[in-house]
Amino acid sequence: MDLIKRGIQDSVDGQTPPKAVVIFGARRIGKTTLLEQIVDRNTSAWYTGDSYSDIERLKLLSEGDVKTLLFQSDTLIIDEAQRIPDIGLLLKRLVDMNMTLDSPVRIFVTGSSSLELAKGIKESAVGRLVQRQMWPLSVTELAQAPKSSWAKVLRDLDWHLVYGMFPEVYNEPQKARILLKDYVDGILFKDLFSLGGIRLNSKFEVLVRLLAYSVGSEVSYDSLARETGLNKTTVADYITLLEQCFIVKVCPSYAKNLANELKKGKKVYFCDNGIRNAIIENFDPLPSRHDRGALWENFFFMERVKLHSLLQDFCRIYFWRTSGKKTNELDFIEVIDGKMQAFECKLSPKAEAKPGPDFEAAYPDCPINVVSPATMLKVWLEVENVSEPM
Repeated sequence: MDLIKRGIQDSVDGQTPPKAVVIFGARRIGKTTLLEQIVDRNTSAWYTGDSYSDIERLKLLSEGDVKTLLFQSDTLIIDEAQRIPDIGLLLKRLVDMNMTLDSPVRIFVTGSSSLELAKGIKESAVGRLVQRQMWPLSVTELAQAPKSSWAKVLRDLDWHLVYGMFPEVYNEPQKARILLKDYVDGILFKDLFSLGGIRLNSKFEVLVRLLAYSVGSEVSYDSLARETGLNKTTVADYITLLEQCFIVKVCPSYAKNLANELKKGKKVYFCDNGIRNAIIENFDPLPSRHDRGALWENFFFMERVKLHSLLQDFCRIYFWRTSGKKTNELDFIEVIDGKMQAFECKLSPKAEAKPGPDFEAAYPDCPINVVSPATMLKVWLEVENVSEPM
């Protein structure tokens, strides 16, 4: 099996000590594999939060313990660090000691949840870390993979819209359904139940399925609360938990110039199409699906998220819609350094965006890109011009 080079590999590999490099991302997206491509596992000190014995070994009581840990190897790796108690304080002590060494070691940390790890970092290790986000495979990574090309990616696009972009699913397509179902049953639900302290398991599962069926549509936390039997605050907390564990990504509404612009709306997309389809237990081929437009919208949104995450250009992505009897909308607006551009997702390359005269009057210099599966390559390869919002 040929390994696919991940987009963040050079950035991660190029970081120099004494700071620790923290890689966030969902389980099974290749964080450990990435580090194995960068360092020699046989000569590095490797610990994991999935091992009780490793957790015990990382309970450092003195400066001598910290120094001993650093002196084991020129590279220290802590995998699934969100499971290690007081991880923020541990990283602070490691980096502070690392700064005093004549030859500081390389420290790499991975976390499949930003929930506990980010909290610990904020309280204890701020300024001592280099943080990198990792996502499922991107179309660019697939196109640049061994024995692949953009032509192959486009040929396989219908399959990816159904089965997603998880590395193990890509590498073992014949097992795609089993792998995705196992992920949902064993990680999405069981892992989140324990991590988030969720007591109302059945209601949480109902919420996740409602979100899966609502991809591409604005969601109301009040409505979700009524349908699940949860209160609105709990719904918001659960969606935050799902986002912090890289299962979903919330897209807020954009409002700036128009009185009737939706100001507090939200859409919730899944970080991988395959996970979304496993939740609703539907792997029907794309041409026969009634939700193929929503799948394309979800896929495109996440590919833009992956792209801007790699570029680290601080892009913010919104959807746009007006309120009232006659509504107008655009799927996505991207804003970078005060400049904006819009995207409308369509299955047909001949379709047009129709945001209405209000949008065009309010944002006359904002380019609107209509993107379909057939025209996606053009969007990815051309240098895009963005304009100042009014």
